[in-house]
Amino acid sequence: MIVSFINEKHMKTTISLLALLTSTVFLFAQNSNQRYSVLIRKADSLYQLAEYKNSALAFSEAFNAPDAKITTTHRYNAACSYALAGSTDSAFSNLNHITTFMNYSRYTHIKSDPDLKSLHVDSRWKPLIEMVKENKDKAYAKLDFITLNGYKIEVHTTGLQYNQTNKPVIVFENGMADTYDRWNGVIDEVSKTNTVFAYNRPRLGESEDDSLPPTTGHIVSNLRKMLLERGLKPPYLLVSHSFGGVYIRSFASYYPNEIAGLIFVDPIDFTKKKGMGELPYLEMGLTKHQIDSAFGKPNKDFLEKLYVEMPRYYVEEVKISVQLTHTEFNECDQNPLPNVPVHFIMAGGYSKSGGDNPPLVCDWEKLFRVSENLKMKRYLQLLYPLTYGKLFYCSSSSHFVQTDEPDLLISSIKLALIDYKKIQRGGKTIR
Repeated sequence: MIVSFINEKHMKTTISLLALLTSTVFLFAQNSNQRYSVLIRKADSLYQLAEYKNSALAFSEAFNAPDAKITTTHRYNAACSYALAGSTDSAFSNLNHITTFMNYSRYTHIKSDPDLKSLHVDSRWKPLIEMVKENKDKAYAKLDFITLNGYKIEVHTTGLQYNQTNKPVIVFENGMADTYDRWNGVIDEVSKTNTVFAYNRPRLGESEDDSLPPTTGHIVSNLRKMLLERGLKPPYLLVSHSFGGVYIRSFASYYPNEIAGLIFVDPIDFTKKKGMGELPYLEMGLTKHQIDSAFGKPNKDFLEKLYVEMPRYYVEEVKISVQLTHTEFNECDQNPLPNVPVHFIMAGGYSKSGGDNPPLVCDWEKLFRVSENLKMKRYLQLLYPLTYGKLFYCSSSSHFVQTDEPDLLISSIKLALIDYKKIQRGGKTIR
């Protein structure tokens, strides 16, 4: 349950509570009838409820399922649950497996993961970390950096042989506090036909801290400078995940004539304006008083605690998310979407968690569906004026579509490239 270098429990909780602050519901889980998927979903839900022992047992049961398709992420998550449950041997067993047989290489991530803190005093921890470091050194033997204003930014460029005039460069923007290796499977495929550029924002991965808030203006400026420094000229097909959506939407607003396409993978809902947030709750029959009572002070308390306890790279991006919400994401839509291929990919799963739930003020699954429907309508409103707008709804995918259903994202990118060619051949302008 890890995102970048932080515990995904915190990530999911933060996004969910931020979503309530912005009145956007983000519930990330798979909805599948397959036994393995059901058990993994159960394990994740139990983890979120801090039932770590039961979560670990659910992971173990999943790994023994006949249809098991065990990923590195699932084994890592199991190790986290085992560590938190005090089952040190089982935690190391899973970590050693992914390090030895699955080439796990997220060195900075594993070192700073609070879930695994109890393992640090064990004699097995140091050799494990050294193995992960070796894997990383091999995987990133050609680790690359660009220096901006005296600070190094970690970048990944591939497929340079396809860097040709008027051929789109595919650019990846990560989710909140996440790193570009989340896109690896997708990058490997699309770089066979196009130049690809991915990077880690300041403070993330191996990128240095430039001491500046990650505002949309700052991040878009950084990205554009890096692309041009590498000789990667527009047009750009921008692909984002989650919070990264605010950055590529802002890029398209600042530089609409440089865009070949936009793909938003389960984005933060930058379409929501003042007053829209309460609509799903009101539709569910809640009063304004119930909404304020249930979500007002708890969210404020959560954020205050988060700002004190969580790492700065995480907190800084949360603060920008809150600021954007207060300004109704005005930085994102100063200009309308350019008439290029624009895709929204929505993760539609919902998980019914076991154990002790928070006080029930409504039917949470129904609320999720209502919220998704309202969000979908707003996305469609953006797509209607476009020649090549598309919306994909993934009922079996978690929030991390790029790892759960990479083939879908790859297909989306290929479709966008095909449609952009149609625009070029038809002599249509981008705006």
